[in-house]
This record gives sequence, C-alpha cells and structure tokens, in this order.
Amino acid sequence: MGNVEQLAFFLLLAVAIALAFWQGGAPERWGAGVILAMVLLQAGGESLLPSGFRSVDPSSLMTDAVGTAGFGYLALQARRIWPLWATSLQLLSLSAHFARWADIGIPPTVYAVMRGTPTFLALSAIAVGTILHVWRRRRHGSDPSWQDWSRVALGYGPSRGAYSKPW
Repeated sequence: MGNVEQLAFFLLLAVAIALAFWQGGAPERWGAGVILAMVLLQAGGESLLPSGFRSVDPSSLMTDAVGTAGFGYLALQARRIWPLWATSLQLLSLSAHFARWADIGIPPTVYAVMRGTPTFLALSAIAVGTILHVWRRRRHGSDPSWQDWSRVALGYGPSRGAYSKPW
C-alpha cells in the first residue's frame, strides 16, 4: 500500500471506529470491534511474517477469515443491512487469497488491491451503517439492534401477523 492509501485507510479507520463507538448501536460497536481485531491480527502477523504479495499471506488470510466470520455472525443477528455488505466484501477479500493460492497468474499489485480494498469498503460500510442508525433513531425514536429469532421460530414473525396461530 502506498502512503496515500495508508493515510486514507487509517483516517477512515479512526473516524469510523470513533463514530461507531460514540453514536452507533450495539451492531456498529461490535463491527468496530471486528475491524479492530482484524487490524491487531494483521499488525501482529506482519511483525512475524512480512508480506511480499508473491504468495498467500497467512496473516492476511487469517485476518480476512476472522473478519468474514465476525461480520457473518453480525449479518445473521443484527437488524442492519451493512453487516451483509461487510460480509460480502470480506468474502471477496478471502477469494483473493484463494486466487493467489491457485496461482492463476495474478500480479502482486493486483493481489494487494484484491485483498485490501474490500476491507477498506467494509470499514466504509460500518461508517455508513452508523450514520443510518443515527438517522433512524432520530426519525423513529429507536432503532432495534438484534433480530428476535424467538418470534420467528414461534411463527409470530411479521409475515404471519401478531395474532395468527403458529401452525
């Protein structure tokens, strides 16, 4: 990553994380925690095994797997759309590692862009999600954070109505 890209990433990182912890709901704060875990894993991995972008970077692979799992869990549990975006983006980042592993002739620069850009965009999704959360909270007075799967399991989900029987 060049200096401009690094500056943009760390500036967005600081703004999105601060915004999520300051104004975000629980899913936004958990998403910020996932990103922070990814940054710490990447920094720790880079100190042990510096990346050359010529072969699969194990620390980045592990970091992207953690991000995919974390955002995937949020996508299943949170009443938000941004975790779906973040999960999809992290899957793209994971696919970059498999493309490098399959050795289909990807230049090192392309591999670097393929594995870094989706995480940058996932970070942007957290910022947009936090802004949308603030907007919904101001407009409606509240913004529920988590799915209520017990209502769905009992058959009292929104499609069946509040008074229908669960058969």
